[in-house]
Amino acid sequence: MKKPILFLVLSFFLSTVIGQNADTVITGANYTNRVFYSLDNDDILSTPVNDWDIALACYGPGAAGSAILINEAACFLYNTPYDTGAWSTFDTIGAYTWKQLLNSDTSWTNGAFNTYRGTAGLFDMGWGILNPNNNHWTFGDSIYLVKTHDGSFKKLVITSLKTGVWTITYANLNGTNPQTVSITKANYPKRNFIYYSLVNHQIIDKEPDNDTWELLFQKHRDWVSNMYVSVSGVLKNRNIWSAKAHLPSFNDAMNTTAAQTSFNKNVVDIGYEWKKYNSQTGWKVYDTIAYFIYNIDSSMFYRIVFTDFGGSANGHFIFNKTLIKNLAINEPNNTLKNISTYPNPSNGQFNLLYEALENTVGNIAVYSIQGVLVHSEKINFTKGIYMHAINAENLCKGVYLLVLETTYSKHTSKLIIE
Repeated sequence: MKKPILFLVLSFFLSTVIGQNADTVITGANYTNRVFYSLDNDDILSTPVNDWDIALACYGPGAAGSAILINEAACFLYNTPYDTGAWSTFDTIGAYTWKQLLNSDTSWTNGAFNTYRGTAGLFDMGWGILNPNNNHWTFGDSIYLVKTHDGSFKKLVITSLKTGVWTITYANLNGTNPQTVSITKANYPKRNFIYYSLVNHQIIDKEPDNDTWELLFQKHRDWVSNMYVSVSGVLKNRNIWSAKAHLPSFNDAMNTTAAQTSFNKNVVDIGYEWKKYNSQTGWKVYDTIAYFIYNIDSSMFYRIVFTDFGGSANGHFIFNKTLIKNLAINEPNNTLKNISTYPNPSNGQFNLLYEALENTVGNIAVYSIQGVLVHSEKINFTKGIYMHAINAENLCKGVYLLVLETTYSKHTSKLIIE
């Protein structure tokens, strides 16, 4: 075994690149814009928050692609007691008791219109019922009350989602000016959502390609301390994982390479907890929180630390971001993927970041440049994205080979101890 390992070590001539810089995202006074952000390329698209009312999913078939959002920055959505059979008799008596609906704070799959998904069983999408025996078409069963972005009210039914075609019906509360609109998902293959204005009767393409951004800076609404409040924060794209670490100081946050929480795909995992408003002193930014942001489609991930916030005066989100480059070299692998080892070089403390496709048991081995085994440990892999600490501080400075093995896979990469 020594000769192949030595050959691998000499073949993996790679280097770690850590780039750190400050950046500012500007959403404007009163957060009038939403900004799609690429960690590699910075701002890629800024669009107004007040020209749309609802957004319909463009991705996935059936239940996975049944999400519908309300524009929480400018609109209000209310659940009514009326079903679609009451279209002509709909009125707003008792509307003050109707529940306001919000988009999910964990998944893009559940928009405000999907709030009651599953209430009537597995095929209940919230706004309608999916029929598995009829081409997996979904037919709407509820009437909603929408306060639009210009302050007017509409009654709305999500009529159907059939073979990738959305159909919605809406009108003024008294039934005048009825509109029926169909939107075909296939026309927007690179979008997560397609947007619609109930005021201007207009389909609006408001997103960049869905593989070009990680973060969305915007104003939205949340349920805080038993009341609905307007907040501004950071949301994540659908394929983005994140974790965080709360540190004693800013310097610690700027230098840590280890997350304290598990990686997750919650949409608002970054959110707005990194800042807090005080009526006497203004905004306080917690610059001791480090966020780790990982795109499973990329070989790189980032750490960001927020350092300032301009509030509604200018909508400035100010932060430091650090690129932590993946050193992994992946071999054909049926169990693990997206494997990263960082920081690299280090003083002997490394973090192993990986995505396990199934629960399994494996082994971590570290070899010297001469092919001698100098560190070994067993590891239980749980399905999902995780971070594992490797302590090699007792080893001398130099170049080492990390070998990560499971029953069905093997991964090798270089470690450098300085």
